[in-house]
Parts: sequence; C-alpha cells; structure tokens
Amino acid sequence: ARTGRPGQYGLDVVADMAIRRMLRDSPYEIVSEESGVSGVENAPITVVIDPVDASTNCARGISYWSTAICALDRDGMLAAAVVNQATGTRYTAIRGEGAFRDGVRLAPSDVTKVEDAVVALSGFPARLLPWQQYRALGCCSLALCDLAAGGIDGYIDGGAWHAPWDYLAGLLICREA
Repeated sequence: ARTGRPGQYGLDVVADMAIRRMLRDSPYEIVSEESGVSGVENAPITVVIDPVDASTNCARGISYWSTAICALDRDGMLAAAVVNQATGTRYTAIRGEGAFRDGVRLAPSDVTKVEDAVVALSGFPARLLPWQQYRALGCCSLALCDLAAGGIDGYIDGGAWHAPWDYLAGLLICREA
C-alpha cells in the first residue's frame, strides 16, 4: 500500500528501516531516499541509499527493482552495490578496481552506431533517435548496471526526476566497467 508521501509505498519504509538498522552503529553519514539524512554528521564517508529503486515495479510484481547503495568519500564515489531483489543478481564496484555482476567482471557493449543500439529510457527524450530498439523498465540503477554489463547499448534519462540515490551506485558501476 502507498503511504501518505507522494510516490512512497509501505515497502519503501520497511526496506529503509531494515537498512538503517544494519547501519545504525556505523561511523557513516547516511542519506536515504525514504528517511533523509542520519548517522554521523560530517563523517568521512557518506552512504547514499535507495532502499527500493522502482518500488512501483516491486509493488506490481514486475521483477525489475533493486536496492542501490553507494559510499562516497571526499574524492567522490568509492564503492557501490546494486542488487536486483527479484532475481538476486548483484552488481558491485570499487573505485579503481572494476565492476562485477555476481563476481564476474563487467564490460560494456561495443556497439558504436545508434542504428544498431538497444537503448533503455527513463521517460521520453526531447527527440527520438533511430535506435534499433528501446526498453523502458523503470529502474535507473538496474538500467545503468545493464549498460555496464553490455546488455543495453545506451541509457537516456529524458526527465529531471532522478536524485542521487537513484543513479550514484549504477554510475560508479558504469564508470568501473
């Protein structure tokens, strides 16, 4: 069921409580989509969390939703994990050490022509391109992981609705791939 907050489900709140409980004694500052800022103020590491990215997918039984976590230090994105909670697939990255899906190193697609590309969308772009096919599955973090793994050839975010918890973990995984 939805909560009184626009776009939030009860499952978002439950997942947020579970993650914050796990991190409650950690020396980190925590920024969560669901509960805001908590933990140690001005800590050297900040953990940014989206407890349930694509909660509408989860609520409707669509198996494309994740938990996304990214740790940042003063130099930027340090470590990330994205878990497709419907399938159990785990994506991880550590700055300077590569990106992995279930322990196997990731590499992006080698497609270079848009006409040959399969592109994931988040909203419609201002102008459609002549890609081969497109997908709109509604989970920013997993779409970025699919891009890092070469399953899709591009990702276009056609709107301004994503916040750092939606994309930071997937972005580090892409950079490391």
